[in-house]
Amino acid sequence: MNNTKITFFMIVTDRDVVIADYAVRSYAKVKGIPFKLRVYSNWVSSALKKKYFSSWRKFEFVEIVENEWQTDDKKPIDPKLEGPFEKCATIWDRELKKIETPYHATVDADFEILNTKFIPVMLEQLERNPNLVAISTDYYPTNPECYDSYSDEVICLNERWNTWFCIYKQKALQCNVSHAYYEEIVSGTVRRNAWDETAYFQKTLKDIYGFDLEVLDFKYQPCFIHYGAFSKNVAIDETNVAIYRQLQILRKNGLFGNRDTITKKMAEKLDKIIFGRVDRTKYVDGWGKDRDENNKLLEAK
Repeated sequence: MNNTKITFFMIVTDRDVVIADYAVRSYAKVKGIPFKLRVYSNWVSSALKKKYFSSWRKFEFVEIVENEWQTDDKKPIDPKLEGPFEKCATIWDRELKKIETPYHATVDADFEILNTKFIPVMLEQLERNPNLVAISTDYYPTNPECYDSYSDEVICLNERWNTWFCIYKQKALQCNVSHAYYEEIVSGTVRRNAWDETAYFQKTLKDIYGFDLEVLDFKYQPCFIHYGAFSKNVAIDETNVAIYRQLQILRKNGLFGNRDTITKKMAEKLDKIIFGRVDRTKYVDGWGKDRDENNKLLEAK
């Protein structure tokens, strides 16, 4: 795979491995583009590694990164932590710079490809515009009056080209600013000016390096699904993940396409009945926004 054009970089934990199984397998649909999917094992337990990694390695395009020191007996168990996992930004800062392909992409473990036609479109846009350094499937504009449920405060949350499927040119790696969450106090106030993970890194690419960033045309939304903060759905496991997945796909695309509102409404009702107590994806999508609201914002563009 010396001619690899793009490396998709996916971080997987115990919490999302059951949906990641669908995500990893969906890359088998990608044809005509030399690529590899680098799966980073973020404290995945030995039992889950044995069950899932062995089957993922059967795909020639899969490369799994495991750290020998991340053993079951060394796993932190502090309930105050976000699990025994490294933060995504920490991993991106360290691991993305090891990628040598012309393009690389951050892809979520709960992002599944349904139709691959959006990928060559994104790559073509990058190739056509020398100043374009990144393109994402989704974008959130700056929200100066964003309610932050974690702090119970209103903050200014700055724009972000979202990380669940964002392709970069290799030259983006010249930026040494961290992908970490960043905030500062607005002068003369107590209000926080915040940038979610990767947002400040992207701001630097744009404001300091002078690069452009873009978002994929909304019409390609039916080609993929981001399940959204899947790891927070603690009651979903191997026994019910298949029905959960099908309902989310139906909620987004319907059975007969985007205009199939009847199927979408039925799927939403079933979702509330079956997963109503555990499905929090509409409310914890990282930025505290409803996914439907984000879709409306994109469609308006």
